[in-house]
Amino acid sequence: MAPANADGLNAGGTDRLALDIPADAAVIALGGIGSLVPQVFKSQLAPAQCRWCGADAVYRFFHDALVGAIVSRNTANTLSNATAFVLVPATALTGAIVATGPHATEGAGLRAAVIVVEGGVVAMALTQIAKLSFARARPYLVYEHPSQPGEGSLYDFSDPDARLSFPSGHNTIAAALGVGAAMTATLQESPAAPWLWGAAGVLTVSTGLLRMMAEKHWLTDDLAGTLIGGGCGVLFPLLHRRGSLLGRGAPVTPVVSATPGGVSAGVVGSF
Repeated sequence: MAPANADGLNAGGTDRLALDIPADAAVIALGGIGSLVPQVFKSQLAPAQCRWCGADAVYRFFHDALVGAIVSRNTANTLSNATAFVLVPATALTGAIVATGPHATEGAGLRAAVIVVEGGVVAMALTQIAKLSFARARPYLVYEHPSQPGEGSLYDFSDPDARLSFPSGHNTIAAALGVGAAMTATLQESPAAPWLWGAAGVLTVSTGLLRMMAEKHWLTDDLAGTLIGGGCGVLFPLLHRRGSLLGRGAPVTPVVSATPGGVSAGVVGSF
C-alpha cells in the first residue's frame, strides 16, 4: 500500500503529480533568466530596425475592426495588463492551490502552483526569444499612430518595444497560467477542472482582443502567444505526472512489523 502522507514539496504516495525539486528549481531559474534578461536589456538586444515590418489585408482587417471599437486603445491597454498580470495569475494560482482532487495529500496545492509557475516562466522565455528573433513592428508603428494626449509613451516609435510585437507576451502568460492550472486540476481528477478550462479560455481570448484593441498586437501575435503558453500549460503538468520525467514517485520505504507468527517485512512506495 502506498503512503498517503506528504511533506511540503514532496508528494505523497497517492498524489497524481509530483516534483523533482532540483530539476524544477533549475528549470524555473533558467526560465526566469530567459524571461527577465531580454526585458531588462531590451534596448541593447532589440534590433535597430524591424525585420517583419508590413501587414497584409487579413491583419489589417482585424486591426481596423478592433482598434478603438469598444474602448480607447489606452483603456484597452490598461485592461489587458489587468487581465494578464493580475486576474489570470490570481485565478490560476488559486485554482491550482484549491483544485487538487480526491487523491491529494498535504502540500498538493503548493506543488501544483509550482508546476503552473514553471510552465509560465518557460513560456515567457520562449516568447522573449521569439520577439527578438522576429522583430515584428507593432500595429501602431506600421500605421504610424504615435501617442496621443493622455497616452504617455505607450506608443513611442523610438522605443525598442515598438519592434517586438510577435508573439504576444500577454497572451503567452494568460494561456500558460490558465491552461496550466486547468491541466493540473484535470490530471488530479478535480471536479473543478471544467471551470478552470472555461476561465482559461475566456481570460486568454479577452486578453488577446484587448491587446488588438490597444493597437499593440496583430491577430497572429495573439495566436502565437496562445500556442506557446497553452503548449507549456499542457506540457509541464504532463511532465510531472507520477513516473514521468519530472514526476518522481515517493521513495520506497522499508516496513517491518511484528506478527503473532514472527516478523514480516515489506516495502511501500510508488513505482
